[in-house]
Amino acid sequence: MSPECPHCGLPPTKKPRRIPTHSPYETHLGTSLAFTARDGVRVDIVTLVADAEANIADLNRSIEKLETSLAAAKKERDETIAFRDAHLALFPPIHQLPAEVLLEIFHLTFDKPYNVFASSRSGPWLLGKVCHRWSHDKLLGPVRTTFTLT
Repeated sequence: MSPECPHCGLPPTKKPRRIPTHSPYETHLGTSLAFTARDGVRVDIVTLVADAEANIADLNRSIEKLETSLAAAKKERDETIAFRDAHLALFPPIHQLPAEVLLEIFHLTFDKPYNVFASSRSGPWLLGKVCHRWSHDKLLGPVRTTFTLT
């Protein structure tokens, strides 16, 4: 197996053929004049065209290999990003807040009276369902209560 390219890391590909940079028929290229050529010239032009088509086919194969390698690299990158993000999610920014700050937020959230006998879908019980830390007794601390008897 051949070594990988030191610049891109891809395995070497067959070097594409190169067409000449100067055509012997340059004065006729791009014109709409009918070109009547002797048999030898016609064969020469057909050979130039065939060489160019073979070079295009080689280049297309090289491009396909590069696109395949690029797609594989993008897929691996996306999987690595997903892996990283899943692990970063284990440390959400809310967990960086001190318990005292969260407690103050909770108290501000519940400045309106609520029925402690109502559903657990309201009041501090609702916030306690967010995560284990939020439901912990020390975090919820003493809840300000006002009783109104009617």
